[in-house]
Amino acid sequence: MPIKVFNFSEFKKKLDASGEPLDILAKKRGIAYVVTVTREKCPGCEKQKPLFEKLSNRMKEKHGDQVEFLRVHARFSQEQKEEAKQCADAFHTVGFPTYIIGIKDSEGNNLETYRALESPMKEIERNIRLGVEVAKWFKSKKK
Repeated sequence: MPIKVFNFSEFKKKLDASGEPLDILAKKRGIAYVVTVTREKCPGCEKQKPLFEKLSNRMKEKHGDQVEFLRVHARFSQEQKEEAKQCADAFHTVGFPTYIIGIKDSEGNNLETYRALESPMKEIERNIRLGVEVAKWFKSKKK
């Protein structure tokens, strides 16, 4: 299953109404939501994009519908930096790419199980496995 991609300019409209990014992205219990926040013309983002896609395919094969991959992408140019700044602010990060794994707890609240900047894919993979296990546990405890 492909990575769902959101352009930050469109995503921001939903965010203005909702508040927190995970409230928009993490919809169901029992799923680990793996989010990468990227920026146009970002060397690290370009380098890690194919690695993240391979990781997505591998994890979807292993965990099926217990994991969902998403990307929120901000436009950027030297003349127009505002969208990238707003994106970084919205996701409480200092740079790109930022990786976030989120889940819903048994009461439906969104929680982060992992957050990192330009991480090795092996580290993200390990944390996806943990996120899937915690998400399954919370789903079993659903009130």
